[in-house]
Amino acid sequence: MNQFLRVLWLLLGLAAVGWLCRRFGLSDLGAAFERFNVGDLFVYACAAVAVLLGYSLRWRLVMQTTATPPPLRRLVAARLAGDAVGALLPGGKLGGDPVRIALTADAGRGGVRASAAVAIDRVMELISNSLCAIVYVSIFSWTRVETRAGAPLLLLATLLVPLLALFTLVGVLRAARRPFTPLLLRAVQTVPRLRSAADAVRRTEDQLIGFFRDYPFRFVLGLLGSLVVELGIIGEYHFLLKAFGIALNLPTLMMVVVASGLTRAVPTPGGVGALEAGEVTVLGLASGQPEVGFIVGMVLRLHETLWTLVGLLLLLTQGMSFARLRVLAAGKAVA
Repeated sequence: MNQFLRVLWLLLGLAAVGWLCRRFGLSDLGAAFERFNVGDLFVYACAAVAVLLGYSLRWRLVMQTTATPPPLRRLVAARLAGDAVGALLPGGKLGGDPVRIALTADAGRGGVRASAAVAIDRVMELISNSLCAIVYVSIFSWTRVETRAGAPLLLLATLLVPLLALFTLVGVLRAARRPFTPLLLRAVQTVPRLRSAADAVRRTEDQLIGFFRDYPFRFVLGLLGSLVVELGIIGEYHFLLKAFGIALNLPTLMMVVVASGLTRAVPTPGGVGALEAGEVTVLGLASGQPEVGFIVGMVLRLHETLWTLVGLLLLLTQGMSFARLRVLAAGKAVA
């Protein structure tokens, strides 16, 4: 049934892309590729690498609290591989986190420690994503009088919910309370075979509690680093679009980034269809030029596809197949 739903969502996404291609045509997209600028593409590549290094250094900052972390190149490869697998699953980047855990646990780290490090790193990323999204939407809204009410305010309210939930989770863990173990213990009473999973969660919670209680400075430093990475993403998108002759003002570019992030929550692999439709909507609202949004969406699709291919290739160079990842994850109780 799950496989059927995945195929169904993929077909719906592809149908949406097909409809957009028919609606806007491919002539303007072809003209954008004819304006291709290698210099801007090189700057984009440098910004993309800097963002990737920022992600990996933040992850390494967390790992250093429990043991000697794997080499930075291993973390970079694991991050790329995890994001690539996540892009193929309907859960977005979170779907690739078990891959990151399996790859770093395979590098000599215990499964529980690797799980905790990835979880903390993801919490930092989600908090910075939410904070920046709120700022970006606010800036966009205040620079356009006609959009100060309605959809932007609804989006702001929606973004506040996960942000408050994440800060609450951090506060609960810092207070040495266990938000997950009691739920699993109740489940164990019904399904006894979940006992080992409950034990793994309890030990992972120990790691999380220890980090948020004993290393608040690292947590704050990780959040600040995440905000710097978010600024790097703005630059990355700017030069990518500029390489195809697309110049957007800063508030609109911010909304392009927000739309790109939100589409990862759509249950289609890589947000197929949702990414393109989201950018059409953003540029339609921002400038009354949905056809430009279509070009932006297709350029970002190229960006996502290329990085996914790089991640999958790196996954193969690590000697990993999807079957082995499942076995390794199960064996280390990190699935």
